Amino acid sequence: MKVLFMDDEADIRELIEFAIMVEDDIDATFVGSGIEAIDLLKEEHFDLLLLDVMMPPPDGLEVLRVARADEKFRASTIVMCTARTSSEAEEELRKLGADHVLHKPFKPLKLAEFIRSVA
Repeated sequence: MKVLFMDDEADIRELIEFAIMVEDDIDATFVGSGIEAIDLLKEEHFDLLLLDVMMPPPDGLEVLRVARADEKFRASTIVMCTARTSSEAEEELRKLGADHVLHKPFKPLKLAEFIRSVA
């Protein structure tokens, strides 16, 4: 399964990469900006996108919009990662096209299990 993980914090990306690099069934690509994510979406297909909501523009919401506007990502699972835990915030993300919301902080060692459960 091809996964795109976007977060502007390098230490989080490195921790997640370390946690899932041993997983044979997950081929993950890591990016630190919305621009990198949007460029990759034009070139490659991903089965699952994990997008940090709060980032410098273009943020996770913009990447979500770009992905959902592209026919090739209509069937992809999109997970928005956020520290906002209110039901209103989660409902807003789902209305914009998110399939799931992963609340921060989350346990990196449990991420592969989560990915398999939502993909």
